[in-house]
Amino acid sequence: MRYRMAILIGLAVPAATGPAIAQDRGGDGPINLICTGRGEAMKGSYSSTLEWDRYDHKYRPKSGYETSMRGFESAVTLQVDGQDGRIRLPEKLIPPLNSGGDHQHWWQLTDVIVGQNEIRASYRLNGLNKPKLRIDRQTGEISIKGTGQDFSGICEKVDAGQRRF
Repeated sequence: MRYRMAILIGLAVPAATGPAIAQDRGGDGPINLICTGRGEAMKGSYSSTLEWDRYDHKYRPKSGYETSMRGFESAVTLQVDGQDGRIRLPEKLIPPLNSGGDHQHWWQLTDVIVGQNEIRASYRLNGLNKPKLRIDRQTGEISIKGTGQDFSGICEKVDAGQRRF
């Protein structure tokens, strides 16, 4: 009997914390954002060159795969509703080995926290890369940091069904 009481008390605690999260959101409905900015992503390329051999005193062919960080400008789209959300990534932020997303480059957000002053979340690109994003709700600044990539920019709210002008 004591064991059952402990379980019931344990189940009551999460129910009490649920409304606190809803109050933290400030009563917002779905949030649709488009964020434009700059980023860097690791890209690889195969190169073939000639290299001077100082021992034989002649040029020798050299080839191989090289990786480097390359800058780009693009936009990211976000849809957040409570603790659920998704992000649409430009192709430049998607590594060749990835764990999915849909055919339109949408990725499910996890660990979504919509606070009074910021939105935080993460998403899984592959087994080794789980980028984290942060949006400042006062300035609209977004930052995404992951393994071999980063993106920063400014977000604007987009109201579905509303004309811009």
